[in-house]
Amino acid sequence: MNTLTALSPIDGRYAAKVDSLRPFLSEFGLIHARVTVEVRWLQALANHSEIGEIPPFSTATNQRLD
Repeated sequence: MNTLTALSPIDGRYAAKVDSLRPFLSEFGLIHARVTVEVRWLQALANHSEIGEIPPFSTATNQRLD
């Protein structure tokens, strides 16, 4: 356990009981969710031809991002 996977003071006594929540409720989980949303947003923008600043992604690129 480190600062990215810590939940809160419950990590002490109740660490074993809340261990399955770590990937979702820790700082790491928050960062992971934010990056996922940003990548999906970028993919959505790239799918619209009206947005010229972002060229369409290839199938391989979309698969890699997924």
